[in-house]
Amino acid sequence: MKKIYTFIIVILLSGYCMSQNTGYMGMHVIFNAEGRLSPSWKNPNPLTRTLNEHITSEHFRRYLGLNYILSPNVECIVWEKGSVGAGYNYYNSPYKGSLFQEYENSYYYTYEDYSFTGQVVAHGFNVFYKQYLGNTKAPLGFYTKFTFDGFFYHYLCNEEPPQWMSYYHPDFKEGNSMLFGARAELGYDYLFFNRLRLSFGFSFGSTFGGYKTIKRFLDDYNSHEASTTSVNSFVRNRILNAYWFGLKVGVGFLAF
Repeated sequence: MKKIYTFIIVILLSGYCMSQNTGYMGMHVIFNAEGRLSPSWKNPNPLTRTLNEHITSEHFRRYLGLNYILSPNVECIVWEKGSVGAGYNYYNSPYKGSLFQEYENSYYYTYEDYSFTGQVVAHGFNVFYKQYLGNTKAPLGFYTKFTFDGFFYHYLCNEEPPQWMSYYHPDFKEGNSMLFGARAELGYDYLFFNRLRLSFGFSFGSTFGGYKTIKRFLDDYNSHEASTTSVNSFVRNRILNAYWFGLKVGVGFLAF
């Protein structure tokens, strides 16, 4: 079914592009393979296990760890200075967090803290408009790009929660949710042999969520905000940390 939807989108975009302008040398459609990288700092990332096994310095492990988001897409030239496109998003990373809970034990209140780790896998989509700048035209030269992203993710915790954690946080072990975001990108496209395109850029943006755990650490640790933080809040924050900044590298093929 997904392949059918993809095929329909490609056909519709291709038909629209070709009916509106002459494109670049009569060609309108570009297939892109793109990925964005960003530093993970102290957050766990896909390279964490390998770095821990081969690098002893925590300082180097911190700066060598990288987030990545893969975003293959189909792009269509809609006029001489602009293009539109749609694609697929993929994100996979470990995460970590800690929860505490206040509960009554006999005649007094007890606070318990519990740290955990897990894995989040996200699939999604992206739609964008790209505007070329200066004395150039699509599909090469300086550009700005505005993108709306969606992530539909599943997370799984590595640890089995204690009894009190299962009661107060029923979504502790695993769960599913969605998160959306928007970003702006500035970059440059190089075109070789009138077919092969290399693209480099950087982007800033934000997801529409993922800030609750930041507020948790700014608040008093024993506040209501901290005690009601969920595992899903840490997962959403992990996606936000990988999303807000990115260095983009892409390879494209001007097909027809």
